Amino acid sequence: MKNQRKSHRKSREGCGQCKERRVKCNEVHPQCLNCERLDILCSFSSPTLEITPLNEDSVADLELLEYWYRHRLTPGMSERARELEHGYVRLGFSHHYLLNSILALAALQRFDEDRSCTRWYVRAVAHQQAAISRARPHFQRLDSSHYEAMLAFSTFNSLYNVAEPLHRPPVFNCDGMDLDPVKEFIHIIRLGRCTAVFVQQHLSCLVTSDPFIAAKFSSNQLTFAWGIETRFPQLALLRSSIDRLCEGETRAVCLHAVELLFVGIGTLIDNSGDSTQTQVIFSWAKEVNSMFLDMCSAQHPIALIILAHYAALLSLSQGLWFLRRWPSVLLGRIRERLKDWEAFLQWPMEMISRHSESPV
Repeated sequence: MKNQRKSHRKSREGCGQCKERRVKCNEVHPQCLNCERLDILCSFSSPTLEITPLNEDSVADLELLEYWYRHRLTPGMSERARELEHGYVRLGFSHHYLLNSILALAALQRFDEDRSCTRWYVRAVAHQQAAISRARPHFQRLDSSHYEAMLAFSTFNSLYNVAEPLHRPPVFNCDGMDLDPVKEFIHIIRLGRCTAVFVQQHLSCLVTSDPFIAAKFSSNQLTFAWGIETRFPQLALLRSSIDRLCEGETRAVCLHAVELLFVGIGTLIDNSGDSTQTQVIFSWAKEVNSMFLDMCSAQHPIALIILAHYAALLSLSQGLWFLRRWPSVLLGRIRERLKDWEAFLQWPMEMISRHSESPV
C-alpha cells in the first residue's frame, strides 16, 4: 500500500520570511518559531503598511496643489507674497475649509486654461461647496485661532465668486437659463461688500500682513483728483447726462460713482501692471452707493452706462485671469439692453477693444 503524505493546515497568514522560504509558519506573534530559531527579523514584529490605492479625486487634488505652487495667482507678486501664498497651503492642512478654498480656486484656474477639461470645473465646485460647509461654523463662532485662515479663505472665496460665473459651462446652469452677466456681477459686488465689512469688523488687524489681501480689503478710499475732467473729457459728457436725466439722490449717487470711476481709470493708467490695480478695481466696487447697485439691478440706463465704463476700467487690469472675460461680456449685455444709447457706450467700447483680451 502506497504511503500517503500526512495533510496539514496550510499557512495563509504566515510571515513574509516563511512565505519567501516556502516553509510552514506557526503564525505566532510577534515572532514566529522559524524566525526565532534562525534568529532573523520576523515581519510580524515590524509594523505593516496597508497599501491603499489613490483614487482619481486624490490624484487630481495632488495635481492642483502642484499647480498652485507653480502658478502665481496674480502677476507681479513679490517673493514675500509668494511665500505667504504657499504658506496658506500649510495653514490649510490644519484648517480644511481653507485648503478646500485653495483647491477650488486652483481647479478653476486650471479650467480657465483648458475649457474642454470640465473635470476641473466639477472639482472646483465640489471643493467650493466643501469649503463653505466647513467654514460656516467658524464664522458663526469666532475663534482667534482661526482668524488667519478665515482671512485667507475670505480672499480666495471672493476671487472664486468673481471667476466662477463666466467659467460655468451652460449645462451646469441649474435653472436652464442663460447667464445674465449684469445680474451676476451686481451679485458679486454685493457679496464682496459683505465680506469686506466682516473683514474690517473682525480681522482688520491682520489685513496688512499680506500685500494682496491688503489690496483686496484695504480701507483706503479713492479720492477725487482735480484736473481729472480735463484729462478725460468723457467724464464731462457723463456728468452732463446725469444732470439732465437724474434727480435728487439718484443724481448724487450716479455722480459719485462716475467721478470715482475716472479716478480709478486714471490711477490704473498711471500705475499699469503693479499691485495698485487690485486695490483700485475692488475699491470702486466697495465704495459706490448701494442705491447705485439697485439702479443697475433695475436696469436704469444711466446706471448701466456707468457700469459699462467700469467694464472699461476692468479691461485695464493686466494678467488677472479671474477678470479676463468680464469687460467684453458686461459691455455686450449692456449694449443689448441699451440699443438706443449706443453713443454713450462708444468710449468704453473703444477702451475695451484696445485693452481687453476678449473681443467686444
